[in-house]
Order: sequence, then C-alpha cells, then structure tokens
Amino acid sequence: MENNVQEILYRNYEESLGEELVEVKEEERKPPEVGQVRLFFMTPPEFVLVINKKDNLNVIVPLTSYLQLAITDKYPPLVKWRGYNLVPLPFWVYANEKLLEKYSVPVFKIKELDKIRDYVKTARTAGIGEWREKFIKKTAERFKDLSLSSLIYEVVRGEEAKPGIVIPFPTALKERIESRTELARAAQPTSYLKGENWIGVVEEGRLILHLPKDYAGKKVVITLGDEVIYEGIGEEVITIENVPEASSYTFLEEELSVQVLGD
Repeated sequence: MENNVQEILYRNYEESLGEELVEVKEEERKPPEVGQVRLFFMTPPEFVLVINKKDNLNVIVPLTSYLQLAITDKYPPLVKWRGYNLVPLPFWVYANEKLLEKYSVPVFKIKELDKIRDYVKTARTAGIGEWREKFIKKTAERFKDLSLSSLIYEVVRGEEAKPGIVIPFPTALKERIESRTELARAAQPTSYLKGENWIGVVEEGRLILHLPKDYAGKKVVITLGDEVIYEGIGEEVITIENVPEASSYTFLEEELSVQVLGD
C-alpha cells in the first residue's frame, strides 16, 4: 500500500515537470544570504536553502513538500512555513550569486542550520525504496538539466568563452579513483564541486576546473592526493579529460588541489 502511494506521488511529480526557467525582474532581485530559503523559478518552482557561501559561490540544498518521497535512512528535519511542510533533500549544489539573484527570490529565513547540515552530510539513499530513490535522483537531475554549470561558467568566465587548457587524465590513477568512489556517499548525486583553489563540474567524462583569475599565466601544479596530474602555465579554465565514471565525485573536493608554484 505504501509503495502504491509513493508511486502515485512520484508520477504526479514527474508529470508536473517542465523546462521553463523564469527570470526575476531586475528591480526585484535580492542577494542570497546564509539561512535564506529562496523560491527558484523552475517549472514547477522549487524551494532552496542557502546553507553556506564563500565570496560569490553559494551552497544550496533543495527543500521539498513531497515528504513521503524524501525519507532516506532517517527522517529529515522538518521546516514549516505558511502552511508548507518542507524537508531537505540529501544533496547540495554549488550556485553562483548572480544565478540565484536572476532566477530566485528570498521568501523566509532559517536561523538554526546545524541539523539540516548534519542531515545532508550523513543521510544515505541506498535501500530506501524504488520510488524514493527515483524521486531524489529526478530532483537532482532537474538542477543538472537546467545547465546550471553553464550559467556558473558564464558568470565566472565573462561573456567571451575561453577554451583554456585541456589535459588527459592519467590512466594510472583510474583504479585509485574507482576505489575511492566505493567509499563515496551514495546520497550525493551532484557533480558540482569546490576544492582548494578551484570550482568545477563533471560533465560527460570531463572535469572542468575554474581557477582564480590571477592564476592565469602563472605556473601551477594540480595534484590528486600525492600524484601530480598537471604542472605548467595556468589558465582560468582547465579541462581534465577521460575522468572515470563514478556515482559520486565529492571526494575530489578534498583530494584535488591547485597551487601556484611561482610567477
């Protein structure tokens, strides 16, 4: 019986999805703040919570009213607002400040974020049931399908596209990465990443890194753990090709480092 209810809810949710993305009027745009819950104008709109930010980069967690479909291996913390009962989904996305201003507006604020942060970090989705797994995956895909990465790149790079540097991924490190991904948290489907001196995204077997602007023209070294992946002149955009497929790439945020060696 419970499975039937979950299937009906999922089907209803799936049928409601559209591709339209609505811009906020220029005069109504407000900058994001930590703790803000914003209404992101997808079709249908989604609530997102800003749980962290550094400079112009925001970490957002989607909130949903589909409570039956959002339960993982534990019950998510409940957020109540004006008749809405919302819970966080077990993943996060990195979004540029201008992106959030352009497509979302603040609606209310949450003061206590620790429980939500802890839940998102520790929740597991393996074995929670077919329709719940599908729902979480579909919601994560919504953000990816909107090409948020392209919007982030547009802000970071400016109007003119920059090809940057393209380097092959060392095949000798493939096994190492695959062994790491076995330990990765299954509940984290996002491929938007932020590491030491870089932000990036994994798309179609490529890891696209955006470095600080002042790294361009300087000698840099990119390492994965103790292994050197690239050493040479830096650019704002560096693409690493042939990245092995994995269920999660979040370990790269800690393992992948970009450092300036000198002018």
